[in-house]
This record gives sequence, structure tokens and C-alpha cells, in this order.
Amino acid sequence: MQNTFEAFKYRDYRLLWVGNLCTTIAVWIQTTTMSWVAYALTGTGSTIGVVNVMRMVPTLVMTPISGVAVDRFNRNKIIAVSQLSLFTFTLLLAIDIYLGALQVWHLFLFALLAGIANTFNLPARQTFVFDIVPPQVVPNAIALDNIAFSSARTLASSGAGALIVAFGAANNFFIQACMYLAIMTTILSIKAKRPLRTAPRRHFFREMAEGYRYVSRNPNARLLMLMMIINPMLLIPLHLALLPMFAKKVLAGDARVFSLLLGSLGVGGFFGGLLTAYLSKVDRRGLVQLVSLLVHSLAHAGFCVVAYWTGQMWLALPFLVLAGTMESLHMTTNQTVLQLLAPDHLRGRLTSVLQLAQLVNPVGIFVAGSLADHFGPVSVGVAFSLAGFFMTAAIFLLSSRMRNLRLSELHHLGQHGLTQLPSVEVV
Repeated sequence: MQNTFEAFKYRDYRLLWVGNLCTTIAVWIQTTTMSWVAYALTGTGSTIGVVNVMRMVPTLVMTPISGVAVDRFNRNKIIAVSQLSLFTFTLLLAIDIYLGALQVWHLFLFALLAGIANTFNLPARQTFVFDIVPPQVVPNAIALDNIAFSSARTLASSGAGALIVAFGAANNFFIQACMYLAIMTTILSIKAKRPLRTAPRRHFFREMAEGYRYVSRNPNARLLMLMMIINPMLLIPLHLALLPMFAKKVLAGDARVFSLLLGSLGVGGFFGGLLTAYLSKVDRRGLVQLVSLLVHSLAHAGFCVVAYWTGQMWLALPFLVLAGTMESLHMTTNQTVLQLLAPDHLRGRLTSVLQLAQLVNPVGIFVAGSLADHFGPVSVGVAFSLAGFFMTAAIFLLSSRMRNLRLSELHHLGQHGLTQLPSVEVV
């Protein structure tokens, strides 16, 4: 268990971890509150969809730029500027709502600006850990970050509605603004040193293309990207598109049942983060990803079947907890290996490529929801889960490279000059 929380020995990492926890809580609360305000303002569900699309547009457009920026400039300053921007945008929206001057285009503009800030914030946070802990502690640090994410998802998804009822939408945004300001202060107190740059600086657009070229030419990176796409394309759609249908049609429940289903995934994610941190010294990372994704797929299928045959939520919930655990184990391991695979001068761009991989998620959600309208959520849920299982099984059987992928053999550790550890402070 001492190894499970190894990264917490480093003062700067503890500050980063608390900041990540608070940032994720603020983002989840913000997303929930924006959806509520959008629906209350217009009375149409399409407005909610447009708001969420506006949040995704910067990911598609700005991600290549943010990747180069994260590799070129101090990451803690990028995070601080993004938090200051989010503080400003959120405070202005809170004042707008408080004064009763809110119009729907204000929400669209806020979603777009917040999306731009988060497009820079996310890769900077994910790669900043390499500047504050030694390379051998990075897998554990990334796993502990996932605990922060899962805890925040569970707390915020259940608490956002209560905050709206207790304080109102305007005060809710005021609270978020204060959180962003506090996070910026915390990040600026971290004095990490970047490792020496191991590659010459090139033209901006050449550097922008370099990350995509690396993924396309490195066979390990291609495999890991394929493994990353399976989850958002085939399994996460069950969470966002089908669980509301399961709650209402299959389990004959209401919003409370839906929140319990989502909460069970968050609980599983928390346990998955602990499990990943505990297994941070395990070398066979390719095998860990394959097995976790196989179990994840079967757990989803099991939930669909048990919910349908029994109609009992409490019998089906353990399958979602298991699915959340395996999802956390797979995604954290995949992210760890991909980031360790890249040289430091490419890590920000590689992380930005990972954000683009998540763009398949809206497509999967749309397809799953549309098919469920015709064939029902149970059939579609089982079909998507089995598709994920058989795709993973094919990789397991056909790719010895993936089965034998080891943490100790990553090209990054031996060939890119990272044997010199960054300056860190142990407290």
C-alpha cells in the first residue's frame, strides 16, 4: 500500500493533485449547470446539444496548437493562464445571470471560450506530472490522478443539482469562479524545472505535424491509439446514451435511478484508480490493457442482460461498478504507456492527439441512441459491448506486440535522454 500512494511523497505533486481534483469538480458542475440554464432559458433540448457541441469545437480546431504550446512553454504557466481565463469567463457569466441579462448566444460564446481554455489546460496538466516526479514514479502519479478524476465525477454529478437548488445558477457560477482562482494560485506555487529539450525547435506548423507523424510511424503508438478508440466508440455510449433509457424503460425508475447508475460507474472508477496505483510496478502493461478491456466489455453486457431479465437495479449495479473499475484501469494504463512512449519534446503533442481520439465518442453516442430508438437499449447495449469484446479479443489473439508490451522496454526510457531526473522536492 505504500507503493500505491508513492507519488504523494512529492510536495509539488500533492499540490497538482489537489488542483486536478478541484478543476475536475468545477468542470463537471459547470457542465451540469450550463445544461440546466440552457434548458430553463429556451425550453428545448436542442439548445443543450448546441451548447455541448460548442464546447467540443475548440478540441477539433485548437488541439494541434495546444500540443505545440505545451511542448514549448512552461506548463504551470499555461495551466495558470487557462485557470485565470476560466475565472474571468465564469465570473462574467455569473454576473450576466444575476442581472437577468442572459441570452442564449451568451451561453454559446461562454461554451466556446471555456472550451478553448480547457483545450490548453488538459494536455498541460497531463504532461506537467513529468516535470515534478521522477520517471519511475510517473505511472503511479497518473493512476492517482485518475482517482481524483473519478472522485470528482462522483461528487460533482451528485452534488451539482443540489448546488443549483441551494444557491441558484448565478451563485453556482460564482462558486466555480472562486475555485478557478484558487487553483491558479496553487499551480503558481509549484516551481518545477523542465528537463532539457532533446530536439531542436522547428517551424510551428512542422512541430504541429510532428506529433501526428510520430503516432502514424510508431507501431506501438498506433496499437495504443486503436485500443483507446474502442472504449469511447463502443462502451462509453452505454453510459451517456443508453443508461437514461435503462433507468426509465428497463428498470422502471426515474432520475434517482439514473443518478445511481452513473454514481456506480464513478465508484468503480475510484476503485479502478486505486487498483491502477497498486499495480503501478507491473511491467506487462499491454496485457493489463487487454484483460481490463475484455472484462469491461463483458461487465457491460452482463449489466444489460441482468437488468433486462430481472428488472432489479440492485442486481445490475455490481456489473456497472465492475465496468467502471475496468474502464479506469484500461484508460489510465493506456494513457500512461502512450505518454511514456513519447520523448519529452513530443509529449504535449502526443497528449493533444489523445484528445482528438475522444471525438469518436459523440459519433458512438449518436449511433447508439439512434439504434436504441428502433431496437431498444438492451439489444444495442449488448451488441456494442460484444463488438468491443471481439475487437479486443482479435487484438489479443493477433498482436503479440500488444500482448508483450512492457513498461521497462518503452523506447522513451532508454533512448531519449530522460535518465536525468527533473528537480523534485521530497517532503
